[in-house]
Amino acid sequence: MRYRTTNPVMRHMQKEASIATSNTATYAGVVSKTSLMLLIMLVVGTFTAGALIQQGEVFGGMPLLIGAPIVAIICVFIAMSKPDLAPLFSIIYALMQGAFLGVISGIYTLVFGDHIVTTALLATGGVFAAMLFLYRSGIIRVGSTFRKIMMSILFGLLLANLFLFVASIFGADIYGNMFGFYVLVVVIGVVAASIFLLLDFDNITQLVEAGADKKYEWSLGLSLVVTIVWLFVEMLRLLAIIAMSRR
Repeated sequence: MRYRTTNPVMRHMQKEASIATSNTATYAGVVSKTSLMLLIMLVVGTFTAGALIQQGEVFGGMPLLIGAPIVAIICVFIAMSKPDLAPLFSIIYALMQGAFLGVISGIYTLVFGDHIVTTALLATGGVFAAMLFLYRSGIIRVGSTFRKIMMSILFGLLLANLFLFVASIFGADIYGNMFGFYVLVVVIGVVAASIFLLLDFDNITQLVEAGADKKYEWSLGLSLVVTIVWLFVEMLRLLAIIAMSRR
């Protein structure tokens, strides 16, 4: 029995999956696309972070820091709405997001030490493995109510982070009188990103078993990568909070 979703992209995938085809998506295909994107981000991110740490600057400077995530977000929307273009824009996403994460990782390394990025990577990998186990073992099941709750939490987190961003622009001290709220947002962000991995796993399972076209491997892989990136960033923020509390 297929699940029902309010996501128009997933509905479109399900509709096409009902059409028999000999070239269908596979778990191995999704894994390979996901791994390729993560590898590209790792290489680009390592190079960018290294340049920032050693030279104090990176090619592109502030335009890269601002422009890369914007281009990455645009690529996600295009790849999800136009599956035929997903391979190209997934690679561009990986390049742009890798550069952005490299800058962020370099900054965190300079401020909090060499260990913070490695710890965040290990923590992200550990959470990924744990959530995959919980999903595959059936301990946690993803249903329509579960999805609605998670989307509501995501919307709330977006509003909370937007509020913090706007408040900081107007001079609010995020690490002062608003620090407690900031910590709460970060902790909820880590939990939400972790649980969103379950939604990605379920999307992959449902579409592969439904016989979706092989071109959707890129879209499914990209969705998973976006969640992994989100979890990594939240882990960095949480570890930074822990490091500051020990000073």
